[in-house]
Amino acid sequence: MVNVNTIRANAPGFDPRLFLRDEELDYGIALLLAGERALMKAAGEISRDFDLPPLAARVMITIRFQPGQTVTGLRAQLDTTTPTLARILGDLDRRGLIDRRQSDRGDRRTRLLFLSHEGKRVTDPATLAMRDRLRAAYRTAGSGAVGGVRAVLEALL
Repeated sequence: MVNVNTIRANAPGFDPRLFLRDEELDYGIALLLAGERALMKAAGEISRDFDLPPLAARVMITIRFQPGQTVTGLRAQLDTTTPTLARILGDLDRRGLIDRRQSDRGDRRTRLLFLSHEGKRVTDPATLAMRDRLRAAYRTAGSGAVGGVRAVLEALL
């Protein structure tokens, strides 16, 4: 049996970046957005269970998966205003859910954000739910898809 994709990929002048039509790219974007919503649904449980604003839960999830961010980096990533993020971080700090640590590189005034032990405990159920959801998706797509998905997502960054 002939694999059409192998033939196409080996064709002279083939450029895989030109293979997808706008409709297929639009569908991919819709899938990425839906996937993000499906994963972040777990953050909504943090919000409800611990009486936190939804953005605070998202902040905690972001810090959980990307520890050591600066406030500036986190603000840019979450596309929120400085006063809003400062208010949320202040509340999380008062609750003992985050730790602010002095940077050992460059400007010593820079504070890096980490979850405290309690913050990790609060985010554990959401983290497990996200892992389970992603694990199931990878299993459904098959082992060959894992590398491709990661390559596409890394190329977006």
